[in-house]
Amino acid sequence: MTTRIGELAARLLLATLLACLALAPTSGAAGAARASSAALPFNVGVRVSADAQAGPVNVLTVAASAPPRTRCTLQISAAHFEKTLSSRRAGSAAWRWTAPMHPSKGVWKFTAICREGTRWTRSWYEGEMGFPQRSGALLGASAEAKPAPPGESCDSQGVCFANDPFPIGECTWYAGGRRPDLVDVVHGVAWEWLAAARGLVPEGSRPAIGAIAVYAPNPPGSAGHVGYVAAISGSRVLLEDSNWRATPWSPRLQVHEHWEAAQAASGYIYGGPAGTGPRPAAPLR
Repeated sequence: MTTRIGELAARLLLATLLACLALAPTSGAAGAARASSAALPFNVGVRVSADAQAGPVNVLTVAASAPPRTRCTLQISAAHFEKTLSSRRAGSAAWRWTAPMHPSKGVWKFTAICREGTRWTRSWYEGEMGFPQRSGALLGASAEAKPAPPGESCDSQGVCFANDPFPIGECTWYAGGRRPDLVDVVHGVAWEWLAAARGLVPEGSRPAIGAIAVYAPNPPGSAGHVGYVAAISGSRVLLEDSNWRATPWSPRLQVHEHWEAAQAASGYIYGGPAGTGPRPAAPLR
């Protein structure tokens, strides 16, 4: 009889622990990751986009897809900045937000938290405030060519970098301009960067915002490719780079942004804004 009571007590304790875990908030992976399945009563998705036009764009649209009876709020956070926006309607919501014209550098996080009674879940998007999209390009070409300032190299779009030794418009030129800390570390064509950085700068197989993604030659015998990781969403990375045919009508030596599978890269070079590599997301506040 004592043994039977002990077994029942153990089962009751296990059931209580599982119920507590199902109600407790949990932290997830970076990007569009969500709470763990134990605390996931429904699905929520987040998408962030900018107006597609030339010049500086600071109007963002953040859309959250959620079940009809939920109520969602949006939390926007970055270094020295926090803002919360609510939704007037139930279910899926969209917010148009005017960001600062000169936003803080580093990672910006957009977190949608949706609730239905005592149940809740969240989804988020992380990225840097980058350039606007325009037909696959980040910037429209300059109306007229202007001489580069002393010590700087500029492409036809007016993107300029100081003390960048790589050929103007090439992928290595843009990556070196975004990560000047690597200029004295990496060398040669794009696919050689990963080997050049090994042992000098942290590198690995997982993406991190601010890292340089390195791609093997395709087709074989080509120079390969490098790009700057501006955002991460699930298993994809948003690359900002030059000399990539983002669309069939994209000029060769221009800066573009495009989503790629994270696992398609041969590796990632950290350091600089990427720190030591991927890091866990901050807990829900």
